[in-house]
Amino acid sequence: MFETHVDALYLWVGLSAVSVAVLGVVVGLPTTAPPNATATAATIDEVATSPPGSVEQRRLLADEWALEAGALRLRNDGGTAQVRLTQDAITADSDRLRAVLDGTAPASVYDSRDAFRADLARARAQNTTWRPAPERLAIRHVAWGGIDVTLVG
Repeated sequence: MFETHVDALYLWVGLSAVSVAVLGVVVGLPTTAPPNATATAATIDEVATSPPGSVEQRRLLADEWALEAGALRLRNDGGTAQVRLTQDAITADSDRLRAVLDGTAPASVYDSRDAFRADLARARAQNTTWRPAPERLAIRHVAWGGIDVTLVG
């Protein structure tokens, strides 16, 4: 009556193995949701299609971000999100471009339009790099002497 059945041992070993496997799956799941790239891209496109001088800021819930050939990429522990932009935007990755993004007139920062154009071309070529994400992403539409650009940083 108080005997141990061999079937009970197999049942406990099997149940233990399944429990360990389920625990492994649960631990491997991400703890946060992927970032919302769609809302951020919509803000960039809205500023790009607004009159020059338009400025907006957007809170980012991401660890890293990148702009590349008309696409915005955001990533965090929950994954990577990518969305296409309808308008071109350039990362303000130099001190001078950052000053323009922060509101300084390009004529005050650059000696000529050609210097501004060259800095924009260099920044456009480096847009694909992953960068640490700021808490708030600033977007500004800038126009100066035939140069019309949206800066993001």
